[in-house]
Amino acid sequence: MSEPSPREMLEWISETYEMGPDALARMFQRNRCTINAWMHEGRISVENGARIRSSFYYLTNRRPPALSGCTTVDSFMP
Repeated sequence: MSEPSPREMLEWISETYEMGPDALARMFQRNRCTINAWMHEGRISVENGARIRSSFYYLTNRRPPALSGCTTVDSFMP
């Protein structure tokens, strides 16, 4: 199964949680124009894509594919 694009992840967050551009802007600490560019034009930087990806996997309560083989994530090291 392939991972959705950051734009698809953002659309999922918006639809699932009924968030408009203003709410998404607050969530990602960006302005509304930036959110509109992400949604309509797909212009998402690597850094912002990582933010969206992190939020998407947190909200879906799933582990990102890159971390599936990591066993130390669930263990605590003092």
